[in-house]
Amino acid sequence: MLGLKKRRVVIFAEGCFGPVTSKVATSYLRYCHEDCVAVIDSRLAGQDVGAVIGYGHGVPIVESLQAAQSLAPQVLLIGVGLFSNTLPDAWRAQIEFALKIGLDVVSGLHFRIAGDAVFSELAAASGSRIWDSKEPPEILATSAARVANLDRYVIHTVGSDCRVGKKTTAIEITHEALRRGHNAGFAATGQSGMYISGAGVAVDAVPSDFIAGVSESLVLQLAADHDWIVVEGQGSISHPAYSGVTLGLLHGAMPQALVLCHEAGIDHHKGWPSAPLRPLRELIRLYEELGSFVRPATVVGIGLHCGGLSREEAAFHAQQIELETGLPTTDVIHFGAGKLVDALARHRRSLPANLAMNTLAVNETRADISSIPAPRAPRTDFANQTT
Repeated sequence: MLGLKKRRVVIFAEGCFGPVTSKVATSYLRYCHEDCVAVIDSRLAGQDVGAVIGYGHGVPIVESLQAAQSLAPQVLLIGVGLFSNTLPDAWRAQIEFALKIGLDVVSGLHFRIAGDAVFSELAAASGSRIWDSKEPPEILATSAARVANLDRYVIHTVGSDCRVGKKTTAIEITHEALRRGHNAGFAATGQSGMYISGAGVAVDAVPSDFIAGVSESLVLQLAADHDWIVVEGQGSISHPAYSGVTLGLLHGAMPQALVLCHEAGIDHHKGWPSAPLRPLRELIRLYEELGSFVRPATVVGIGLHCGGLSREEAAFHAQQIELETGLPTTDVIHFGAGKLVDALARHRRSLPANLAMNTLAVNETRADISSIPAPRAPRTDFANQTT
């Protein structure tokens, strides 16, 4: 893993930069814009990032990496995702140039930059480093329900669909919990969360047999230093393409509390117009039932993603969903995560004082954590990040 904190990052989002079309870029900019010197998208060259996505003001959009050289970048971060493991030919020149001039390259693509002969030769010649963040841990194991032995409160964001704010909701819950004095830690399960927090695993790169085991390991590692563990969700249990990773995370993390994330106004799965979204009450029942296969789990609130809606429109949608589900609902960007943290704190007080499910002592579990394959160590300054 390459640390990005306090490094001069230029984001590659050629032809894609926008609130919806470059999720990796926009997620990174929301929390780490102070480390970004420029975004590459020739369509929007000359504009300011803040004018395009509403935050990250002061970061310029440039035509190419060559145009960003005067800003002394140190890292080229690929800020868009792809739906295959092939690299567009049009991207090669910019990646090659980055490696020639000695920039480190960070990519969350399923295409391995380091596995390309031309890229690897250029990196070797210039001293550049390549971090393909969608690489599974070297040591893999299946889940063994070891999270049940922990006296820890595990929270997991789950979704009605993909790209509905599961990561952002998890981060905002973590930040708000920390502000209130809860010893909370964020478990990143995708590349964007890893770039923001400095730790984690992109679970969609893990062989399916081991997704639950890697998720379990993430929780166990954070349990050494945190009492509340907030696990970022991926996909949706009802999504035709991504349900597998969703279920592996749910069973490996073994959460007691779930926050269901949903996007206002959508009625079918993204990219699947023939697959209508299930009603929220049905999804709540489904997530709780599937979670209960390994440990009882309760949906305690709804995180609502309102995209480009106004504050007033977001408040209306949140009120409607509260009436529909009976659960506290909020858009964490418009209104903060306080309502969700309130619900989580109430739920935690309703549970036994000691959350371990069997007689294994917590201190024995802590001692055993050193033998668990470590995905990556959590970064200690996460609580001080700009929101």
